[in-house]
Amino acid sequence: MMFGGAEEGRFLIVRARGWICALPIQEVVETMRPLPVTPVADAPPFVRGVAVVRGRPSPVIHLATLLGGSSAGTAQRFVSLRVGERLLVLEVEEVLGLRRLGARELGTLPPLLAVAVGGNLEVLGTLDGQLLAALDTSRLLTEAVWGRLVTAGEA
Repeated sequence: MMFGGAEEGRFLIVRARGWICALPIQEVVETMRPLPVTPVADAPPFVRGVAVVRGRPSPVIHLATLLGGSSAGTAQRFVSLRVGERLLVLEVEEVLGLRRLGARELGTLPPLLAVAVGGNLEVLGTLDGQLLAALDTSRLLTEAVWGRLVTAGEA
């Protein structure tokens, strides 16, 4: 089975530390320079806080930390994503561009890794000889965390 049930699709490719990640283009709203982020107490370590994007408070996730890497360093780009009716921002080091990916690049997720990194990976594959992770953006934040972050951002 392919990512999202599709045989082939377009993805925005980003880098976060050693990870090369594929984001389904239909979920990407825009890429932008980083905006000011307001920290939120007791948020998970990978949540940097809330930023106001186009007038909407949006949770900001540090992608490298989410994937088990270091939280050190400053991300160079924000990528806003549409997750259902909500906006979510990923903080990444670099936007590498758009790519059409198919079965050759997108593999399956080995069962042992299915629960790794919080269950946020949809598939693992390779792209230009590097490990490629395609994310399931719908599972990046739980409902409880969404509610707490948006409420904090509106305060």
